[in-house]
Amino acid sequence: MPKAAAPVDDQPRLALGTPAEDLKPPVSVADFIRAMQFPDNAEDKEGFRALRRALEDRTMAKLLRAAQDVLNLLAQDGIYMDDLKPDRARPELWRRFAKGERGREIAALGGVRDRSSLALTSGRMRADTIFRDAAHHFLRQFDRTFTEFEQNASDEEVAELAETRTARAFMLLGRVTGTFD
Repeated sequence: MPKAAAPVDDQPRLALGTPAEDLKPPVSVADFIRAMQFPDNAEDKEGFRALRRALEDRTMAKLLRAAQDVLNLLAQDGIYMDDLKPDRARPELWRRFAKGERGREIAALGGVRDRSSLALTSGRMRADTIFRDAAHHFLRQFDRTFTEFEQNASDEEVAELAETRTARAFMLLGRVTGTFD
């Protein structure tokens, strides 16, 4: 009885090597900061371009998705980052945070003073496990990503990042969870 012919492999073999994402130029600091702000409205072409570009980077995408989740959950309670006007912390304080410092020494990072937003967020943290999990995931992602960002950012870029919606959410949630106590 003749042997069956081995199946023919018509598809060419791909050489293993550098993943396609590693061949792309890194996301610029300006695009990263712009993505952390999220687009202002449907016509914000530059904001959407920066967001798309940042979402192509795996590390940035994790933070941006976590931020989007938290921002959407906060919005359900009427808490919008554009309404918050936190006290500004100096870039050197942000850098100390990136180096691992925690507690009272960096308390100024929790510059959100809006009592209503703090109370609503605190209540939601206690009562809503989905919100609490999303908040803690976001805080971890922000911490990791900011630690990398800070190493190559100027003081001006750190200050610009601190003004974004994502950083304001970090300040609010960090204050509520005691990160800055």
